[in-house]
Amino acid sequence: LIFESKTLSHQQIVNKAIVACKEWESAQGTVPKPLYTKATPHRIPDLTADTVICHTDAAWNKEHKVAGLAWICSTPDSIEISRGSSLQRAVASPLMAEALAVREALRHASLLSYKRIWLRSDSQGLITAINSNLPSIELYGILSDVDSIVSSDFNSVSFSFVSRNQNGLLDSLAKACLCMNPSGLGL
Repeated sequence: LIFESKTLSHQQIVNKAIVACKEWESAQGTVPKPLYTKATPHRIPDLTADTVICHTDAAWNKEHKVAGLAWICSTPDSIEISRGSSLQRAVASPLMAEALAVREALRHASLLSYKRIWLRSDSQGLITAINSNLPSIELYGILSDVDSIVSSDFNSVSFSFVSRNQNGLLDSLAKACLCMNPSGLGL
């Protein structure tokens, strides 16, 4: 209001801010709640023959802010049915890389028309953020994408933590993807 040569009291400024905030919130609409179950780290979801178990992992290059993302999908009998990997630029942290791997794995599963997913990651911080419905500011956009994919494309999705020693193949796949282009140039 300096540019309009107006003087307002502190109370008037606070009132204007509250009104503007309420207007902004009402313009945003409501965000639908996700339609998926969130498994606790120690609880195995109900497995059926059509359940796809999808492991994810990521490798991150701090210097170039590039990540290798990897995922493997298998049956409940541990028979691999698909896998994928990709390189992602402009990745700010290892946690963000792990979240991007989850998002890409879900996109992959959606393209293959899988409907029941048990997604497992060795990033305990990420699984906690997903299962708590309280993502950090850093992950907000990516986890909003995850919620959108899950609620529109799947009948059932569970997220749980898996220890690193049970995710070794994924670790190797993500690192191999990153090693193929560690600087991310040419993407």
